[in-house]
Amino acid sequence: MGLRLTELEEIFSQWPNNKVYWLVANKTSVIYASPDAERKLGIQFGQQVMEHPLMRKALNSKRNFTEEYQTWHHDQLVSTKVVAVSLEVEDTDDSYVLLYGVDNAPLAEQTGEITTLIQKINGQTNVEAALQIFVQGCLKLFGCQMAAIWVVRSEKYYLLAKSGENLQDERFLHEMDVNDVMYSQSNELSDQPAEGLLSVLYNQFDSPGFKHFLSFPLRHFGEELGILGLFTTDSRAFDGSTTLWLNQLGPLAASLVHEYEMREVALEREKDLNLLLWGTEILVQVESETQLLEEAGEMAMVLSLEAGFFFMRQADGWEVRSPFGRLKQNDSGWERWIFDQMQLDPGNYAGHKETYIHLLTPSCVGSEVSFPWQKLIIQPVETNSGIIGELWLLDFIDTIQGSRKEIFAAFARSLGVALETIRQRYKLEQMATTDPLTGILNRQGFIQRFRAEMASALRRGSTCLFLLFDLDEFKRLNDIHGHPTGDRALCAIAGNIQACIREYDILARSGGDEFILVLVDMQKGPEANRMINRVKERMGLKEFELGVSIGVAEYPTEADNYERLYHLADQRLYTGKHSGKNKVISE
Repeated sequence: MGLRLTELEEIFSQWPNNKVYWLVANKTSVIYASPDAERKLGIQFGQQVMEHPLMRKALNSKRNFTEEYQTWHHDQLVSTKVVAVSLEVEDTDDSYVLLYGVDNAPLAEQTGEITTLIQKINGQTNVEAALQIFVQGCLKLFGCQMAAIWVVRSEKYYLLAKSGENLQDERFLHEMDVNDVMYSQSNELSDQPAEGLLSVLYNQFDSPGFKHFLSFPLRHFGEELGILGLFTTDSRAFDGSTTLWLNQLGPLAASLVHEYEMREVALEREKDLNLLLWGTEILVQVESETQLLEEAGEMAMVLSLEAGFFFMRQADGWEVRSPFGRLKQNDSGWERWIFDQMQLDPGNYAGHKETYIHLLTPSCVGSEVSFPWQKLIIQPVETNSGIIGELWLLDFIDTIQGSRKEIFAAFARSLGVALETIRQRYKLEQMATTDPLTGILNRQGFIQRFRAEMASALRRGSTCLFLLFDLDEFKRLNDIHGHPTGDRALCAIAGNIQACIREYDILARSGGDEFILVLVDMQKGPEANRMINRVKERMGLKEFELGVSIGVAEYPTEADNYERLYHLADQRLYTGKHSGKNKVISE
């Protein structure tokens, strides 16, 4: 961070009544001189260094010094106090000396101290170290006992740099609580953070012995970043020169604070992006929607989102899913409280098309429940089919930073992509295992489900009945009334069977007019016969002038694998068809 000539010009040009006359020289000549440098110092632009004893001494000494210097101007002897400072200039590549004179001796000494301070700051490669040097320099420059810089971030104040004459003073600055009234003043703090912080500091500044607290707002391109605070025991401190130099040094401190804040934002953003990439890889690997929302909740907490839930669109309204963070530990009415705050009815909720922020009203003192939440952020979750849900974030302490909203939006997009992937995968699986006409299992889906049931039955030591259905006169129905009527018959029959069997029984259409039904945990006998006859009666066959032939086989007592079981049931079914149709054959 080298010093720039433009920075020097800006500092010296604002000195009252133009009392500073200055120049910069390298090893050979003067490379810059202010307009009055020749009149007061007898030196001008382009002059050779070795031709002037004062410049030669300044360049050769390689140290800072101050001395009285006199020069003749229009037959008058002009006296001034001259300060020489060795320095580095950013837009040059050699060693240089800054030479300036000031009519007022105390101001000249302070100017030297400030120039030295600026050099030290510019010599730092670490912004935090530069800010620490700045507040340390303030103690000497302004005769104060404590100096500190506070910044406002996410409606909360942070002590960024501090310096005191002793450890007790520094501890006082460190322990000062500047956020205790933050929320009661949240609106003011959002618009004028420096003024909000000042009111807090004045309220808390009760350390004995201190007479004055001087504050200076730190602004960068019109944006208030925080304040510089100076504390002193001298009631006569902080005169006009203090204000003058604060006006010059303030922008430098503000630029350092801005650089620090930008670096913090960049680091936080990099961290968030890495977490987002890591989390996205996890989200696309989960297999179910429930697992996905649980994993997304865990990921949200890693992204420093302390609490929230997913509000997902359902066929009959909206539903709270997978609360995470502090909500997971608190089931004492928060859901109803939030909905009351929003005046929301889940059955009539329309959702939001973009990010929505809602300020929450704290619970009344003495109410049955009290929640500490200040702000609610709603982020829509969208897939190719539209908005399918929302991510609701409850903010306990800090406002969600504007710079992080993009991260949260990206998180919601990743969640939407993962949800879309799961739903498409489920849809493909359904298409592969479900009969598109009737909506029940097809042959492939049935085989997968039945093989799992066979293994389970063996573990339980149980049996099940395998029923193979074949509709009688179905070809005649199609020939006379057409295939649409045949399709309607198949759908009606499948629905009627599904309605009268148990939830864990297995029904499938294996092709054409053939159905398979597995009655779980059942063996041949009177109970089985009653259930089979009930199914047959409720199939709705009379409406379509159809009958049904059913072949029955028992697993595992009659056949211990799917192929033999199917073959046995099929044999018995066709025995029934050849002996008069519309029969149930189990032997």
